[in-house]
Amino acid sequence: MSITFYVLHLGFGGIETSTINTANALSSIYDVSIVSFYHLSKDQYDLISPKVKVIYLYKGGPNREEFKKAIKSFNPIKIIKEAFISIKILYLKKHLIIKEMKHSNSEYNISTRCEFSILLNKYGKNTLIAQEHLHHNDDQKYIDKMKYKYNNIDYLFALTEGLKKDYEEFLKDNHHTKVVLVPNMINIPDTISNFNGNLISISRLHPGKKLDELIEIFSKIENKTNKLYIIGDGNELKNLKELVNQKDLTDRVIFTGYLTKEEMKKYILDSSLFLMTSISEGLPMVLLEAMSYGIPCIAYKTKSGVADIIDNDINGYIINDRNEEEYINKVNYLLNNNDKLMELSKNSLKKAKLFSKENIVNIWKSIIK
Repeated sequence: MSITFYVLHLGFGGIETSTINTANALSSIYDVSIVSFYHLSKDQYDLISPKVKVIYLYKGGPNREEFKKAIKSFNPIKIIKEAFISIKILYLKKHLIIKEMKHSNSEYNISTRCEFSILLNKYGKNTLIAQEHLHHNDDQKYIDKMKYKYNNIDYLFALTEGLKKDYEEFLKDNHHTKVVLVPNMINIPDTISNFNGNLISISRLHPGKKLDELIEIFSKIENKTNKLYIIGDGNELKNLKELVNQKDLTDRVIFTGYLTKEEMKKYILDSSLFLMTSISEGLPMVLLEAMSYGIPCIAYKTKSGVADIIDNDINGYIINDRNEEEYINKVNYLLNNNDKLMELSKNSLKKAKLFSKENIVNIWKSIIK
């Protein structure tokens, strides 16, 4: 039985980590391939099992940042050059992915993002599976794509019970596509945190992650000696560093940039709490990965995802209405109450194991027959 996943790239985001974990786990049973459009200079290729075949379609990544710099430079030649490259990339992304889908001999073809699901719906063969990793956020354009452009998709995978109900409502007139609950899987490590009092967040440095609010929260907690590790990279880095300078926190807020899973480990083991301030999430893998090290999580409530992982006052805290004061109080409480911290830690480990490879592979095996 053969399976092919279609991804935009194999970078360090949640979608990519989830796909790699799934492909590795399934490769011990099935013939698995990953088709990645971009071949980034830094990606997670080294974490992919030798049993998984990887196909890159375009050498390099997007030129979004280069295009922005060209516009800011007011250099017409550079602008035209980068615009041409952007058009070329967009053309190749669509046509090379279509070509792979048309020529795929896999019994199961799986997309990992909406734009690829639409192409798979039109050009894919055999059993077609669409994975949705993002929350729809009541975006009607996004919802309409699922409603009207997934009619040939055999299975639509939902990460959470809430999203499953939403998708079933969106697809109520689609009598072909079956909506199935298939959460992401994680690898359970063989060690737990040292609980040294530090705080950690792993995220793209994107405005929607609201890391400026996280820095504001960190600046107001009682302990003035612990550190905040922010792991990840993105276009908000400059703004966030300026905010850290303004708050006089340069010695305590550590920006690591992108790190491999192995490189992240030392920061995770040095932390007591995982903090998230995002506006929206699907099923945030970073929460599960933190819990797999026994680290309780604190996050603002989102429409989906967070409540499927954090059980309030059991393995962490969900903060309603983006209440900063309550968020700060919970951080202070856990940093000053080791018994409660250890209670939440124990329950965090239990929660993470529900998303272990063994449990999620069994769901996949019930679908791939």
